[in-house]
Amino acid sequence: MGTPGQLIVRRYRLVRALGQGTTGVVWEGHDTLLDRPVAVREVLLPAGLREGRRLEIVRRLAGEARQAERLRHPNIAAVHDFAEEDGTPYIVMELVRSRSLDGVVAGDGPLLVPRAASIARQVLAALAYAHAAAVRHGDVRPANVLLGHDGRILLADFGVSVLAGDPAFAREAAGRSPAHGDPVSAVRSAAAFLAPERVDGGSSTSAPPTRASDLWALGATLYTAVAHRPPRADRAVNLESVPEALRPVVGGLLARDPRKRLTPEDADRMLADLEPSPEPPAPSRGGSRTRLVTGVATAVVVAGAVGGWAMLRPGPAADAERIPLAGTGAPASPTTPASGTTPVLTPVLPPGASPAAAATSSAGPVGATRLKLTWYRPSPPDHGWRAAVPRDWTRATSGGRDTAYQWLDPAGRSRFDIEITRQSGTDALASLREAEAVLYPDVQAYQRLRLTSASSEYGTVADWEFTFRPRGSSARNNLEKGVTYHQFRRVLSTGTTTSVLTWTTVAEDWDSLRPTLTRIVSLFTPPTA
Repeated sequence: MGTPGQLIVRRYRLVRALGQGTTGVVWEGHDTLLDRPVAVREVLLPAGLREGRRLEIVRRLAGEARQAERLRHPNIAAVHDFAEEDGTPYIVMELVRSRSLDGVVAGDGPLLVPRAASIARQVLAALAYAHAAAVRHGDVRPANVLLGHDGRILLADFGVSVLAGDPAFAREAAGRSPAHGDPVSAVRSAAAFLAPERVDGGSSTSAPPTRASDLWALGATLYTAVAHRPPRADRAVNLESVPEALRPVVGGLLARDPRKRLTPEDADRMLADLEPSPEPPAPSRGGSRTRLVTGVATAVVVAGAVGGWAMLRPGPAADAERIPLAGTGAPASPTTPASGTTPVLTPVLPPGASPAAAATSSAGPVGATRLKLTWYRPSPPDHGWRAAVPRDWTRATSGGRDTAYQWLDPAGRSRFDIEITRQSGTDALASLREAEAVLYPDVQAYQRLRLTSASSEYGTVADWEFTFRPRGSSARNNLEKGVTYHQFRRVLSTGTTTSVLTWTTVAEDWDSLRPTLTRIVSLFTPPTA
């Protein structure tokens, strides 16, 4: 076992032990190279392991940790590195000042339904993102759900599922107690949160984790948060201890048959209905020069981790409806209607609105004036795409990325972004759903207005329209607290490229700018092959 002050691989210094469990010790550490605090998990391998078995566990740990290093999400405690010294493996992670969910439940009692639903929904967002990156957690349980002192909810211990499912560690747990001599409780036991299919069959080793088994473990974690004890995986789940409002989602996640479990989308919808009601929107400050952030930088915070726009994975997208794009007939100009084009923005009306209101909304509000547009073609023109942009708006840089382009209106209240990546086979609808999962925990008063896919002459297209408020002002992201924003985003996947168009504006300006947005989106021509 390590000691305070010890230097691991001449880089990570152990400062003090934070806790000890069935698989080892978690230390507060210091990264001497980057001069930052880190958490270091020292994996204590069970005594008596054959050398071949030890090497197998270390190899699997290293592989899982390397996979987990790719994950960057606001609800995931980041994995920074894997190291091995004197035969002992170490996993270096983000240090989160927090309480674990099991500690909160043990100390404060079961959670109320709104709080439990909010925490579960953010853990679900972390899992949805990891699953989209082909990473399974394998050890979802209350001990690995961290309630940060800064208000964040994070899922920790990605990259160590080999420890949760290995029988050698389960045997070790039976004879080892954590720090301070406390017994290993069922609430902290990894085995209590293994899905039935992972332990069925009498095998000496548990089955590898799957998306469905992670969802079962999330259901067991939610059950524990409100019932003060985990469910029994070896028998039918008794929901009497679960508040009635949560029984449909808990029961759906804990279905014994993996094929009958709730989908992430259904679980998210059900949990969202149980969250605390958002505060009423604060009055907009009409005279403020609010600068808006691009959707690429704000809603898809993982972009920096995986490159490009983020989460653009190959795969087919469903055809919910057809949304024609420009390009049929004669070439259009940004100041004259395109032959054969139709509006691409379906109006979103309040409940009870009449068809006449729909016609007015589609054409824009009375008195709205479409902004004058001009063509933008990249230089050099070898990209083969063009876009109509507001003539009086200012072209700005976009974080130094040569694939991103943005324009700001003179008042600083609206913004239009384009990002082009040489990526084919993007599942447009799935990428937007994943972006929504990333965005939701980071904003307030989020309201989805639509999320649909369609076919076009260029390829598959998906549209996402929503409103939100930032949780706080951010000079880095150019967002202002208390302001409600309205955003439209389109992902267009061709045979060779993916284009992302993002239009963001102060919500009160949306109706007056709708005709301009409709025109800009209809005129966009993606890169040629």
